[in-house]
Amino acid sequence: MTVAASAPFRMKTNRTRTLTLAITLAAATVAIGADAPAKKDKAAKAAPAKTAPAEPKAEAVKTEDKPAAPAAPEARPTVKLPDGILATVDGEPIKAEEVEQFFQRAMAQRGMPADAIPPEQKKQAYQMIIENLVAEHIITKASADTKIADAEVDAEFKKISKDRGSEEDIKKELAKMGMTIETVKKDLRGQMQKQTWMEGQIKGKFAKATDADAKAFYEKNPQYFEQPEQVRASHILFMAKADATPEQVTAALKKAEAATVRAKKEDFAKLAGELSEEPGAKERGGDLNFFPRKGAMVEPFAEAAFKLKKDEVTAEPVRTQFGYHFIKATDRKAASKQPLEAAKEKITGFLTDEKKREAITKLVADLRSKSKVEFAEVKIEAAPAEEKKAVEAVTPPVSAPPANTPAVSTPPVSAGSAAPAPAEKADK
Repeated sequence: MTVAASAPFRMKTNRTRTLTLAITLAAATVAIGADAPAKKDKAAKAAPAKTAPAEPKAEAVKTEDKPAAPAAPEARPTVKLPDGILATVDGEPIKAEEVEQFFQRAMAQRGMPADAIPPEQKKQAYQMIIENLVAEHIITKASADTKIADAEVDAEFKKISKDRGSEEDIKKELAKMGMTIETVKKDLRGQMQKQTWMEGQIKGKFAKATDADAKAFYEKNPQYFEQPEQVRASHILFMAKADATPEQVTAALKKAEAATVRAKKEDFAKLAGELSEEPGAKERGGDLNFFPRKGAMVEPFAEAAFKLKKDEVTAEPVRTQFGYHFIKATDRKAASKQPLEAAKEKITGFLTDEKKREAITKLVADLRSKSKVEFAEVKIEAAPAEEKKAVEAVTPPVSAPPANTPAVSTPPVSAGSAAPAPAEKADK
């Protein structure tokens, strides 16, 4: 399997990846899960979390791009295999370095340092990745005789490289990674073979979801379609972090009080662009867009913003762990619920993908029963004490949010990695 060849265009090639390959990263992500420490984000991003119109959760919209992860594999018999080989499928090896590459990719996807994962959790992630690579090997072999015309491969390559510049630019980009256009096309052909073969195998073996199915899902899962009350606010920030000296705190407060006086006569957006110490404030005029009462912003800020009426400003600066904020509410949205008709198309798509995934899972299981698969024992060594200590020094003692948690912005306003209430939805 030559996954690396398509790496430069990974975001645009999901349509040609088999479901089992797509599951691999999701499986590893769940394996390392909420017990793993989150990576500390040092960047001070200004944009707050945005709340989109309610709909089924993000992973429910396009199952092939982000499928639900399979359960962790149960204890299985192991055999002695050559060093560096973690499994074989009809004699074909699955190498440890290949599994590690997928593990590192899963970690990067969560923004966490790989060394922060305890050995037992890493072992579980490895086992899931191996299971999925076994399925990938089996499908590759089964689909080997599927014919894909050169014109189809060329068309797909053209589609995924559309915005990558000229052919010469693409060649240079690939050369940096030791690849060529030919190796990328070879990988594309393999992925298209598997996809075409699998679609042929499951054709007619699952039914598309109906409007009645969508209605039943909508009524059973109201939390996916409810939109909480939101406020839109702008702010001017004068930095005074938790470790600031008394003199720095006093200086920040005086600047905030002076801004309060000027804001009574001057345009708030222009004033924010001039005075705010928040990164990006000049470009946005201090605007933070809409956000819900809970989970998006730090509590003192959210509490103050939600007390304001439209176009009202705080009477005095609001203190948070980032400093002093002068806040203006610019708009409000009442709580609402997305109607069934607006959500129906995405719901039926999600439910149809669920049925499709079940058909693929059964297909892979049938193929697996006819193959000889052997596993070596997975051994994960604990990181040296010095290395572990270094990791802990840059990792806050909090749990990472689940994979389906809406993205939340970082300082100087947001609540960091705190997970919003279940009813709040991520931005599209």
